[in-house]
Parts: sequence; structure tokens; C-alpha cells
Amino acid sequence: MSFEVPLPNLTLNQIQQRCTTQSFTRGSEYFEIGAISNPVLHGWTLSAACRGSASTPYHVVVELMPTTIAATDCSCPYSGQGDCKHIVALLLTYIEARETIYSVDALLTALAEKPKENLIRVISEMLRRAPTLAPIARVYADTPGESDLEMDPTAHKLKVRSTVTVYRKRIDHIFGRDFLEQHQLHQVLVQLEALVGHAESLTALGETEFAMSMLHALIHQSIARYPDTLQKEELPRFVHKCTNVFAQIVMNAQASTPTDLSTASLLEHCQMLLDLSFEAASVFTPHLTRLLEQLCAIQAPADLQTTIEQHLDESPDRQAHVQLLFTLYSDANSTEDYLRLARREGESYRLTHALFTPQHEAEAWQAIEEFSLSVDEYLSLLRSPIASRMPAFTDKLLRLVRNHHPDTAIILYQRLIEQATLSQRREGYEKARRYLTELRTLYEECDQENQWTVYITDFRKRHARKQLLLQMIDEQDVPA
Repeated sequence: MSFEVPLPNLTLNQIQQRCTTQSFTRGSEYFEIGAISNPVLHGWTLSAACRGSASTPYHVVVELMPTTIAATDCSCPYSGQGDCKHIVALLLTYIEARETIYSVDALLTALAEKPKENLIRVISEMLRRAPTLAPIARVYADTPGESDLEMDPTAHKLKVRSTVTVYRKRIDHIFGRDFLEQHQLHQVLVQLEALVGHAESLTALGETEFAMSMLHALIHQSIARYPDTLQKEELPRFVHKCTNVFAQIVMNAQASTPTDLSTASLLEHCQMLLDLSFEAASVFTPHLTRLLEQLCAIQAPADLQTTIEQHLDESPDRQAHVQLLFTLYSDANSTEDYLRLARREGESYRLTHALFTPQHEAEAWQAIEEFSLSVDEYLSLLRSPIASRMPAFTDKLLRLVRNHHPDTAIILYQRLIEQATLSQRREGYEKARRYLTELRTLYEECDQENQWTVYITDFRKRHARKQLLLQMIDEQDVPA
């Protein structure tokens, strides 16, 4: 991966802001005595070995961004605030002695011209000297080449999973191995936030799929390390931000021409995020399912609905996964599946609303009789396009609610009356007068004449200044 933008011009002040005074002083000393060896720059990644108190040098890594530092990591046991002295020494090398840093990009350009046999010898020698590189080499050995990706959709799956795994390991280094106290978590989050910015920078450079994998890894590791924290609000809030950025990156890439987003990669991210949504603590599930709703609106895996249905009983937040299913069925125009899900989950409003089609109208009115919705849900139906599309919809709905759910109907009428009076126009007052007449009849049918008297008396007091309204009520003979 090559970058055409200039690297950041870091300042001493930026380094000092990231560490304690003691770490900066000791880091300066390490820089002066030449403790940093073999510094290399590969893309945005600056790394080196640094001699310290241990028998073997520490491995230091700095992730750069176009304007600042994204993240840092060191293999030393330092657990204090900010960057350690070894990281400071490497950053000072970048500022004060950049000519000593090897450019891996230039080296790779030279190696690209060499025969394959030479490259194999180079890799073999590197693995002999640094066995810890073997897992990384294995990831790339298992990842197909670009030509294979174009021919084999399963190759995209392997590439996505491999890339996310590499990023997850790097992010896990930031979290460290131990339980995180509040101040330690805040330090970690500063570095994680910087990686979110780095992902956005990758997108600007046309590396959308790497950005998606980095954000995916940030989401995954934040969820995985959630049990290692006492502060239970910080990581869910961070995951929510990551899902928003993820969705925005995908939508921007989809809208660009030509798009740099692979459909196969997007589908694999969807499948992995769905798996994660069933494994995560319930506090994360709505964030993940909401992200999946947005991604699936662009491209939904064919078997995603089936997978959710099969594992619904295992969900940490069943309602979140049910909502995702409703969205998927709605987007796919799968009316029968939508209705089946609504019946099974007891979603009366969704069921009733979905049934109001020419094919299912009779079933819809039957559902109105059978299920008692909330007042807000009845009002939502009355405000929906259904009410204007179907003749006499409002009158029929109110009649059925009166006959089958009279207590709810009383409150519904009161809400409708108040809405009608807000217009302060004759048309609205006519509607309010009609509703008042029907409400009085309903009170009488329920043997609640006294409650009607209390209601209409209070109504007249509250609307005493609306002379036209009260006059129209009196003409209709709506007594107090």
C-alpha cells in the first residue's frame, strides 16, 4: 500500500504532550546515545528496535497520520501515563534524524524487480532472524492474490478475515493484557480514537477496504475487551461512533464513481458483524444491528435472514435482531415473511400496519378487532398513508376500537379532540364537535356518565376563550 501524501511534520511539543516529563527526558537521553536501531518507515508505520534495560531490544511501533500520530506501541512493560521513553526516542529520531530511517517503500520497489527465487530467500532469512514474523507471513500466504480475488468470491472472505485479524492483534496490543482502570481506559481510548481518524484518512486515499477492516477490528476488540473494564459506558459509546463512521465510509464509497468497494468484501463484513452481534454483550447489539440495517440497504447477503431466524433464541437482545429482520424483509418486499414474523413475535402494530394492503385488508380489520394497540399506535395508523388511501378508514377504525377496546377508545377520542382544536379553524372545530358527540355516546355505553360530565366541564374551562368552538358545541347539544 503506497501513499502519495507527505508525511506529517511532527514537533517536539506534540511529543511532549503525549508523555510525562520524565519519559521525555529519558527518551531524549536514549535518542542521544543511539539506543534506536534499524528504524524503518513502511507507508504510515514507523518501527524500530530500542535498547533498554532488558537483555533484548524492545520493539517500538508508531502509526502516523497525515497531521499527527495515530497510535503507538512498545513491547516494554511500561504501564505509566502516556508514551514510554522508547517511543519518545523513536519519535525524536523521526524529527531529528529522519535520514537514518530506511524507506521500506523504496526497498519494495527494488525487490519487485527481482526474481521470485530471490524474494523467497529474503523472506526465509527474515523468518530465521525473526521467528515472530511467521504468523504474519502465514496470513499473507493464506490470502489469495488480486487475480484470484476477481475469480473466486470465497477468496474475498479470506482476505477480509485475514486483514481484520491482523488489525485486531495490533489493537489488542493497545489494550494491553491486564484489567483496565478508568484512567488507563481513557489513555487507550485516545489511541483508539486516533485509529478511527486513521481509517478515515485511508478512505480519503482510496483504501476503503483497509479502512473498513480497521474499523471492524476496533469494534470487535472493544467488544471483546469490554469485560476488562469497570467504566461500562465508554466502550459502548466508542463502538457506536465506529459503527457510524463505518456506515458513512461505505455509503460514500458506494456513491463514488467508480466505487473502490468490493461487493464480496462488504457481504463478508456483514456476515462477520452479524456473528459478532450474537456474541457481544447486549449493550452492543443495537449498535451492530443498526449498522447491519444500513449496510444491508446497500447489499444484503442472501442467507442473512435465515441465519438470524436460526439463532434468534440465542440473541443477547432479541428485540434488536427482530427489528433487523423486519427491516430486511421490508427491504426485500417479503410480505409473507414480514407477516409471519409479526405474528410470531406478537408485534400487533407491525402486523396490522403490514396487513393493510388490497390482498390482506380483511385480515387487517380482523387484527384490529383481535389486538389492542396503544393509543399512539392507533394515532400512527390514522396519520399514515393508509388512512387517505382507503375510503372511510378513520370512521371504520374508530368504530372497531369503540366496539372491541372501549377503554382505549375513550383516550383515543380525547387525543383526537385535542388535536382537532389546535387548528383554531372551523374545519377543525367541526371535527372536534363530531368526536365529542361520539365520545359522549361511548361514555354512556360504558355507564360512565359521571366521567363524561367531569371531562366536558374541564374541556369547556380549558377552551373558554375559543368562543366559536363552544358555540358550535352548544349548537350540537353537547351538554356539560
